[in-house]
Amino acid sequence: MAVRSLEDRFKTFFNPQSIIIIGASRNEYTFNGVVVKNLLEAQYRGKINIYHPFTDELMGIKCLKTLDEINAISPQPDLAIILTQHNILTTVEFLGQNNIQKIMIETDTSVKKSPFEAEQLIINLENLAKKWDLQIMGPSMIGIIDFQNRFTSSVIPTRSHIIQPNLKNRPDKGVSFLAQSGGLTGACGWWSPRQKIPFAKIIHIGKSITISEADILDFLFEDEATLLIILYLKDIPSTFIDVLLKNKQKKPVLYKCVGKDQIHEEAFQQAGAIKVDNYIELFEFAKVFLWCPPPKNNSVGIIGPSSGAINLLISEMRNQNIHLAPLSNENRDAILDKVGGSTCALGNPVDFWPPKEFVGTQICQVYYNASNSLLQDQNVGTLFLALEFFTEIEFNFSIFENIKRRFPNKPIIAITIQAEREGQNRIIEIGTDLQIPVFVDEVERGIKALKCLLKYYEKDDDS
Repeated sequence: MAVRSLEDRFKTFFNPQSIIIIGASRNEYTFNGVVVKNLLEAQYRGKINIYHPFTDELMGIKCLKTLDEINAISPQPDLAIILTQHNILTTVEFLGQNNIQKIMIETDTSVKKSPFEAEQLIINLENLAKKWDLQIMGPSMIGIIDFQNRFTSSVIPTRSHIIQPNLKNRPDKGVSFLAQSGGLTGACGWWSPRQKIPFAKIIHIGKSITISEADILDFLFEDEATLLIILYLKDIPSTFIDVLLKNKQKKPVLYKCVGKDQIHEEAFQQAGAIKVDNYIELFEFAKVFLWCPPPKNNSVGIIGPSSGAINLLISEMRNQNIHLAPLSNENRDAILDKVGGSTCALGNPVDFWPPKEFVGTQICQVYYNASNSLLQDQNVGTLFLALEFFTEIEFNFSIFENIKRRFPNKPIIAITIQAEREGQNRIIEIGTDLQIPVFVDEVERGIKALKCLLKYYEKDDDS
């Protein structure tokens, strides 16, 4: 068997030029039918071919009545998606004979079979793969979504506005999510977090015939569209640890594991994987990794409207071994001179309460002046903005476009705490445009996200 590069092995699975779908249903609201519907809604740019012996047309696409007709297709399909176990061995044999070597088997091959029959079918499929040098994903896979190439094989509905084929300036790189859960990966086809992070790929491959989850993980380290890898795991196979050791520090890997194998999990972390405590933190922390530059140190500056909000941040900082940055005399004096309020004598944290008036323009000036003074201080590695505001003191968050331009090498992270909803939504919208992570009512989560970022760049005291 010829040795393939990772790019050669997997490119066709995520960006096929022509596909043949075998076993599609005329009912678009079934697992077998939604694949075609998803492809059309995603505005997939390749050619869709459907084999269906009992219908002339499916969702506007002319159907092939026999497998032999595949030979007349131009361009010939470079990927087959099998959605039925009916005559599956005959189908796979035909595909191999006709040089269609990339196959997704998305049907559950164990349905209505005894354990022995199901195992024997897998063995037969493995033998066919060896015979014809096939690359097979599945069976029992929910499928994949490739956002950059507008391709999906998901058997769960996706939404066109999630894949966003018409969005101008759509990022061509982002986070890739590999999960040992079909439901969680499938849900990413319709779920949209409050701050929309750019996805690259979402993958669930089910069982393994020739392609394993470790193979996919290895590929994601090579994939140019993948900047960050996030994983939901039921268990951590030793092959995952091997892949991380091979690719250590090439890309950040965040994971949530629900299994009990502490020895493998410890080895996984030693190989470079970063654990999160909560599943949603995979996505919430992702925006910090995608949008924030590497911190220079583990010391922070804080601007907030009250000792309550500030002390919540500082309390979690103690838990995570993150420190308040000591300021230079010049920057401390500039803050004390311009801010007022309850700001401590050290100038950090900046606590502007009570303001002179409930006027947004005045509060805006406080944040602008204090942000510039903190960020220009060499001891400040990251700036935290606590926004516990109401309509009267809301300000235009777009001021941070200029601040980010002045200080592109320092992370800025925002926290909204009990903010009025309309103003909070404006902060989220502007923050997303400016690529500033915003954590809503989750003070501790923002600090923990920074801790993970520091851990990856080895800037925390626990390294």
